[in-house]
Amino acid sequence: MSTTTEPATSTRTPQRTWLALGAVVTELARGEGGGLVVAEGTLPEGASPPLHVHDDLDDSFYLLSGQLAMRCGDDTFVANPGDYVCLPKGVPHALSNVGAEEAVLLQTHDADSFLTFIRRIGIPCDQPQPDPASLDYAAMNDVAGQTGQPVLGPPMPEEEAQAIIARGR
Repeated sequence: MSTTTEPATSTRTPQRTWLALGAVVTELARGEGGGLVVAEGTLPEGASPPLHVHDDLDDSFYLLSGQLAMRCGDDTFVANPGDYVCLPKGVPHALSNVGAEEAVLLQTHDADSFLTFIRRIGIPCDQPQPDPASLDYAAMNDVAGQTGQPVLGPPMPEEEAQAIIARGR
């Protein structure tokens, strides 16, 4: 009896990198038809994206470096290098990079809505970067809502981030 085995295949997504809301996001891989997305996100020290939610994807990442104070729904915790974090879709969350270095996250999403948002508001890193004061944050928030990750509130306050770190949970 003989069996035929199809050879394994691999596709490589050309890396594209954007600056978006102070973070650098590099697309590493993308499934066909808008499926699986793998991206690397780099948050500078002190970065804190606004409170937001993802309507259609679990916001999952493996933390490569940095230290993050996290809030997901009513839960708070600290993410350290080597931690895998999954923030369920539909649950509001915020985070703050409280470490003394940039935080690097290897993100995995099962839908491409977040990447679509980044592509629409981000500036390719190979282009001149604008002065942050000249950016239209209200328009960016509108795009966030249109692409399924509406902004619900301000970034995590520094005092809250420090309290989460102090509790160590």
